[in-house]
Amino acid sequence: MNVRNIKALAPFKGYVVTGIRFEEIGAQINLDFDKRSGPRCPHCQGKLPRNKIGRRAVMDCPMPHGSIVYLVFPTVQGLCQSCNRYVTTCPKEVHPDCHATWRLMRLVSSWAALATNSEVAAMFEISDGTVRRYDKIVLKEDTPPPCLDGLTKLLIDEKSVRKGHCYVTIILNGETGELLHMQEGRKKECVESFFGQLTEGQRAGIKAVGIDRSGAYQAAVEAWLPNAEIVYDRFHLVMNVNQAVDEVRRSQCRRASKEDRQLLKGQRYLILGNQENLDSDGREKLDRLLEANEAISTAYILKEQFRALFSYQRKGWAMRALANWCALALASGLAPFQRLARSFTQHGERVCGFVKHGLTSALIEGFNNLISRMVHKACGFRDLDYLELKLRHHSVMR
Repeated sequence: MNVRNIKALAPFKGYVVTGIRFEEIGAQINLDFDKRSGPRCPHCQGKLPRNKIGRRAVMDCPMPHGSIVYLVFPTVQGLCQSCNRYVTTCPKEVHPDCHATWRLMRLVSSWAALATNSEVAAMFEISDGTVRRYDKIVLKEDTPPPCLDGLTKLLIDEKSVRKGHCYVTIILNGETGELLHMQEGRKKECVESFFGQLTEGQRAGIKAVGIDRSGAYQAAVEAWLPNAEIVYDRFHLVMNVNQAVDEVRRSQCRRASKEDRQLLKGQRYLILGNQENLDSDGREKLDRLLEANEAISTAYILKEQFRALFSYQRKGWAMRALANWCALALASGLAPFQRLARSFTQHGERVCGFVKHGLTSALIEGFNNLISRMVHKACGFRDLDYLELKLRHHSVMR
């Protein structure tokens, strides 16, 4: 076999190719020190005395037909006068602690983003644990740290990643969707640990924070970001209203007669669905149901009126519409809606904050779906630091 440009095949600075052996199972590329430079310290590139000589073999990217490639090169251990410590030579293209080149590890990492670790391990004839180790090392090396300058909007949410109520707190850049922080737990300390990393100027620049109505995150935001407005996410708010509608439906089913219960049975998604998404048959069924039960009809009307709240262009108009809605909910006599109305009246600015800032949890809910897919594909993650690296890499490089 004729190789016209051996340096392109194995471009290792300070080394030259002395021979290539091809076997059925793969290939072996032998390297030696370039005599013009000799052994060099990997830290300061100073000349290194040959106190101890050895040889090392590492894996490299496979041949196009899948054959394994091994690189064999000499190693020299000596006392570097500049660094004043014993060091061992190694090509910078080879990872000092892994038996692989950086280009092989990056190739494994790129495949690990598309396939399961078991499939990647079979492809490169390595173990599942080696795939995870290579992927984590590459992600840590190549993924830049989070950019904390110029933050104006944040999104905070929680996500279950394991059975047994194992949650993580996630903080995203509300404009770009970049993952800024992830920590196990869902207490205010998880958010405060992130706020503690910000400078006073960075905290002052944050104008809005999108969260759900849980109290733990609110307390941390109020304490650390006094200039930021808390915005209740509209999707969580609509979910709260839908839960109230469903609570009314269940209470009516318990009180209904046998004949009326048959009418209400199996109509949950018909009541909770958006009217514009129903076909003619669905609208007829909904009309019959609302005519038959006054409480459910009232709950449905309140649900549709609350959805219209987010169509306003000005916050003042939205606040007046919310006040009217709360008055109707309190007068409806439906306990679930009365509880919501009292809470919304107390925090009207946060409920209508979407109209002013346009901040929703669309980015973070999509991010939660990404977490679910990653966890499902990997059959679970025991190393949450590894999961955070994969998520950060995806949010930065997408």
